[in-house]
This record gives sequence, C-alpha cells and structure tokens, in this order.
Amino acid sequence: MKRRSKVFASLLAAAALLLSAGNTLTVKAEEPVTYSVQYLGGEINQWRFLTGSTFDTTQAHMGADLLPTLLKDGDLVVVYNGEDKPQKTLDLGSAKLGNLTVYQGATAIVTTGGVKDCYILADTYCAVNGDVTNAYLYDNATCTFNDNVLDMTLYINDKPHSNITCGGTVGRFYVYSLSADKSTNVFYDIAAGAMKMENGTFQIPYDKYSPTPSEDYTNAMESASNPVPPAEDTPAETPAESTPAQMPADEYDHVPKTGDSTLYLWLFCASAACLTGGLLLRNQKHS
Repeated sequence: MKRRSKVFASLLAAAALLLSAGNTLTVKAEEPVTYSVQYLGGEINQWRFLTGSTFDTTQAHMGADLLPTLLKDGDLVVVYNGEDKPQKTLDLGSAKLGNLTVYQGATAIVTTGGVKDCYILADTYCAVNGDVTNAYLYDNATCTFNDNVLDMTLYINDKPHSNITCGGTVGRFYVYSLSADKSTNVFYDIAAGAMKMENGTFQIPYDKYSPTPSEDYTNAMESASNPVPPAEDTPAETPAESTPAQMPADEYDHVPKTGDSTLYLWLFCASAACLTGGLLLRNQKHS
C-alpha cells in the first residue's frame, strides 16, 4: 500500500511540475516604447531624447546617440523642432519603427531601419532614410524620402504647396483635399527617383507612373496588412483617424502580442501522467 502511495504521489508531483513549467513558458512581445527627440543647440549642440511622447527640456534628457542601442522594431519616435537648426543627422539605427512623426515646424535628417507609419506634419523640412510603408504628409511640407515608399498621402486644404521627392519607388502617391472632401490626384507605381512635387506642382513624367494600381502594388499592400485604398473620392486615412505626434503615447498602435498560452499542452501531459499512474497501480494490484 505504501509503495502505491509513493508512486501516485510522485506522479502528482510530476504533473504539478509540468503545469508550473507550462505557465512560465507563455511569451509575449514587449510593448512598443515612445521616445521624443529634440535638437538642442548652444553648448549642448546635439540631439537629445526622453522616454514619452512629449519632450520637456526641464527633465533630464540623454544624448540621442544612445537611441540605436535602445530602439527595437515597433517602437515610436517623435521628432520635435528646437530653437536651433540641427547640425547633425538623427541616426535611429537599424530598428524598423512602428511610427515616426516629424512634428510641425521641425527640421531634421533622420536615418532609420524602416518605418511602418511616417507622419510629416505641416511646415517641416526633413529627409527620411529607410523604406516606409505608409507616409502621411500635411501641407505645407518639404520632405525627401531617400528610399522606397509603398503608400504616400498628402493632405491639403485648397491647393498643394509642398515640396516632396523620393529617391526610391512609390507604390502610390495620393493627394486628398480636406476642403473638397475628395481626392484630387492619384499616381501609381512611380519609378525610382521620378517622384517630385515642387511648390505644389506635380513634376512626375508621364512615362514614369501608372494611372491604375498594379498587381505588385496590391500584393504589397496586402502583405503589409494594409487595406487596398480606393482610387478616388475616399482617403486611405483621414487626419482624424491617424496617429501623429500630438496623440498621447497610449493612443498609438501596439505591436501584436505573440506566444499563445501553452497551458492546454501541459494539462494534456498531466492527464497522460495520471493515466500512466493508474495503469501502474492496476498492474501492481494484479501482480
């Protein structure tokens, strides 16, 4: 009888150990972190950063040369305008950002490992390095994208005044008039280096774009988990639905969590252990 009790107790302990191990194996992705960055001139003369969506010069801030070691895929960066024009490039390293916002009136050359959603607000003067999935620009902006942009939207009030170029390809360039509440121009599959708007005037050669979406563009949008936008009259995303810098940090999109709980697997193992124990006890009874 004692031998049976020891065997059963051992099996229960093994099952409990499996259940405990199962609970510790649930893995979740880290939540995205928002960093605010601003160039401080004078004696500091460098980009500085804080954790959070607002840069406050009264709080302790650190040199942005540390950011590449901190940033991970999906994080968010807000670039603010400083009192002095930056003398240095803002290097954000190789992480693919979930969101990059260049705040209204800011001047910056930003190097990234790529950006999912890039917001270029009004009166900015900037350049962005790294492939961009979605670019949202607000008139009047001056911006150069040095790599590929899958989908680019310019929001205007009456007529465009922006200066926009792209050194890579553009899957779609879309202009949406807020005053007329409709699209005014749509260009698809713009060839590398052909995207150009100067003082609001389109300078895209006729043989360097398509008036209709290609299969490559549609497939790329689907692969990027974006709904394929309409060709006319309805914007892909209105400013009210977007998430530029002035939104609080907790309003930003979050990186999907990964690693579903494996508790069911460990319950199955525990059940198997108990069943095995029952068979052992029954064999001992008949031996």
